[in-house]
Amino acid sequence: MQKYFLFLLFSLTCFILNAQVETPDSTKKTTVSPTAAADSADDEDDEMPSTEEREKLPEWYYTIALDGVYNTGNVNRELVALRLSLNHEREKSIWGFFSSPKFQYGRNNDLLQERELFFDMNNTFFYSQSDVYGLLFGSAEQSNLRKINSRWIAGVGVGYKISGGKRNPKARLKVSISNAILKEVTDFYTREDRNVWRSSTRIKIKAEIIKDKLSFSNTTFIQPSLNSSYLRWNAFSQVILKVGKHISFTTALENSFENINVEGVKNTQVNATVGLVFSQAN
Repeated sequence: MQKYFLFLLFSLTCFILNAQVETPDSTKKTTVSPTAAADSADDEDDEMPSTEEREKLPEWYYTIALDGVYNTGNVNRELVALRLSLNHEREKSIWGFFSSPKFQYGRNNDLLQERELFFDMNNTFFYSQSDVYGLLFGSAEQSNLRKINSRWIAGVGVGYKISGGKRNPKARLKVSISNAILKEVTDFYTREDRNVWRSSTRIKIKAEIIKDKLSFSNTTFIQPSLNSSYLRWNAFSQVILKVGKHISFTTALENSFENINVEGVKNTQVNATVGLVFSQAN
């Protein structure tokens, strides 16, 4: 059932994306008098700020981050982590889309320890037009480290831009908070599966320490269950130093907690990584 839901969500996302493409009608011609054109231009100059004052919003923005660890000798250790992000926004569109899939693979002394796969699809509504916006999302993940065969999540919620929204879009400190009600189904390797409703609160912070050079970001999720004592949280912090037009150096720290796990799996997991990020916008 969860697979069908995510398929429908993906289909809805593709349908909305196709609906954003506008085809001009070349058969229609409009004649505008020079006086009317001049008046229209004057009105636009009065209503719109100069191009130097407006920050152009790219329609598509993506990043690719790769980091890893390799040790040999007394301990043979290989770890590779790949993080992607894809963001789509149009200033005049009520719909936006973003996704942040990731894959992590690690071995100790030739034994598989980590094989983490995560994929999500997130739709936003009125994000570019208002400081209050809607959310519709779904995700799927697998985790060898946490002994999870599969986890499916679907939810709906609302968010608010506390700082860096419509009132102050060029703020160097951007803060937003959102809350969603989500359905989560987890298939563990060896223990009873979990089917829960959660309240998910997300706090997102991004600070530009040195303009166009050095930045810090943090995203924290707090997700208590609404029908049990099953609590989860996750915090991801990242420092990015831009060293080229598209290349940045990054260091990241991720802390996750889950109070119900398979026997032998710890409740808390901490990962620290160093690597490079490639970013591009159009």
